[in-house]
Amino acid sequence: MKFIPYTDIKNKKTITLFFFITVLFYGITLKNKYALDDDYVTATNFPVKGQAYTPNNKLIKDGFSSIPFIWVSHYAHDNEGAFDYRPVVTTTFAIEYGIFGQQPFISHLINILLYFFTIWLFYCCLLKIFKQHELQKQIAFITALLFLIHPIHTEVVASLKSRDEILAFLFSLLFLNQFLIWEETKNIKHIFLAILFIFLGYFSKQTSILFFAVIPLVFFFYKKIDFKKIILLVIIFGTLFACFQLFIKYIITEKEVRNFYHFENPLFTEKVNFIDKIFIALKTLGFYIKMLIFPYHLKFYYGVNTFDFVKKINVYFFLALFSLASGIMYYIKSKNKDFLFSLLLFIGFSFPFLNFITPVAGILGERLTYFSSAAFTLLIATVIAPFFRNFELNTLSDAFNKKTIYITGITFICLIYVNSRNAKWYNKLTLFENDIPYLKESAKANSLLGNEYFEMLRTPNKKYSDQVLIQKCLNHYNIAVSNDSSFFSAYNNAGVVYYSYLNDVASAKKYFTLAIRHRPIYPQAYENLGNCYKSEKNITEAAKCYTKAIVISQKEPTTFIMFASLYFENKQYEKCLKVIKIAYSVFPNNYELTAQEANCLLMMGRLKEAIAKYEKAYQIFPNTDLAKYIATQSLKQGDTTLFKKYNNL
Repeated sequence: MKFIPYTDIKNKKTITLFFFITVLFYGITLKNKYALDDDYVTATNFPVKGQAYTPNNKLIKDGFSSIPFIWVSHYAHDNEGAFDYRPVVTTTFAIEYGIFGQQPFISHLINILLYFFTIWLFYCCLLKIFKQHELQKQIAFITALLFLIHPIHTEVVASLKSRDEILAFLFSLLFLNQFLIWEETKNIKHIFLAILFIFLGYFSKQTSILFFAVIPLVFFFYKKIDFKKIILLVIIFGTLFACFQLFIKYIITEKEVRNFYHFENPLFTEKVNFIDKIFIALKTLGFYIKMLIFPYHLKFYYGVNTFDFVKKINVYFFLALFSLASGIMYYIKSKNKDFLFSLLLFIGFSFPFLNFITPVAGILGERLTYFSSAAFTLLIATVIAPFFRNFELNTLSDAFNKKTIYITGITFICLIYVNSRNAKWYNKLTLFENDIPYLKESAKANSLLGNEYFEMLRTPNKKYSDQVLIQKCLNHYNIAVSNDSSFFSAYNNAGVVYYSYLNDVASAKKYFTLAIRHRPIYPQAYENLGNCYKSEKNITEAAKCYTKAIVISQKEPTTFIMFASLYFENKQYEKCLKVIKIAYSVFPNNYELTAQEANCLLMMGRLKEAIAKYEKAYQIFPNTDLAKYIATQSLKQGDTTLFKKYNNL
């Protein structure tokens, strides 16, 4: 079956060259571990010796058996909810986990191979599109090469989470390719294959829908298909889109919950008029043009204060206007339809991410340029291809002749930059610490680094001492809230540091209170504030906080456990039992709650009932200490049979 066209000897040499360059550029990522947001797609919590291991990603934890669950679930889950639907991406990680287990090497290898296949397919599609063009091979080669080496793609390849971008573009190209083959052969099977590929692309990431506009554009510019058939294609694609939406509506079994905040993008919380949106869109476009021309500094996150929302006009605004005006003037003067085609593609691929139709989480994102960078490199190729009219890549020396030395030089510079950037993606800490000097005004970036230092406080092998980590945590949390005073989780996390590591209850209460002020429905902050009051023996206020946390959310068993222990420690056993009874409706088989109920019954003199509950706790989590304790209490009751049973465990 014909999936990818053009495999003659010369093109095989080109494809081999692309593979070699891909390995040169991204082979270094094979030694990388897990980094930013990788926990959304795979298990990133490594097993700890002597402790029970449960993968932190519930969607892939059962490998192949997870696949049916994946297709009826949202793609991403966090403490607040579930959102997006990208089952194809998660399925690849479930299969990978089922075969190889937790192997970041394999994950990064798959990303590299997928990226190479994308380059290969992109090149072949370009050959097909420009089949009648006198500069067919020059345009295809230059475009694919520039796309391959562009440094802005480091996030897409080095970040496992960004496999969604690679798969979405790869399947979109396969969709395009099948239509190009159908246009030649008129074989209907290629239409069905095209539908299959766009289905896989759309459910990798919904940006694949942009290719519903690419097909008519390609046919309008380069293929002999009349306008009526193009309209028919548009109707078919519209119907497919509606079917995809219905598929999502009826197959997902969980509710979508996604909260957006000011520190991610002020447009989520502030009203902006239509004119202001145009200015913001142009500034966003200007930023992306700048990054595509000169991709420095690359950053793992952007967010509030990294982009000027206040001034209507800035350098990016003028860059966008200048670029658009220059492009239009160039077309009017040159009548270069290839350039116009590329320019329309670039605008179309960029438009959804310009904060115009809907705000973008993080405001900006390097990965969001993945589709548009393909159009941008094609735009460049259509301009410079005539200078390489007689170019033939037959031997290695051809890469260093007078005409190609500039492209070779750019490739070498990009190689150094990309390898340096890929090394920074080794793990979260290397990435965050490298980028934070350029993100001093980003609230989210500083909070993320603070969180990483906080996690290091709980690990035995540390790069820094506890005192240094504590100061680093507090420093970055304070920078986060100084950049955005509404950043509730940074207040909460700073409070945890004060409470747990500095024993400064007064400061902890202050930060937890600020967290609640900026997010009144924040169960973790109420629980933490309750812990502060509990440590001060203020039973009434502690109980109020725990109750509030439970009313807001019953997802965390620790709230119930702390609430129950509050009453137990103050010998209010009946109240303790009431809390546990409520908790059982949510967590019926929780070891800590069951053991606490047994303790209450024991202290109330109800020894027989207590032993029964201890036995139930043992069934939930068998352990030697509890077995010995059950044996001791059984002997007190005179039950020698039970004593023998547990004393020998």
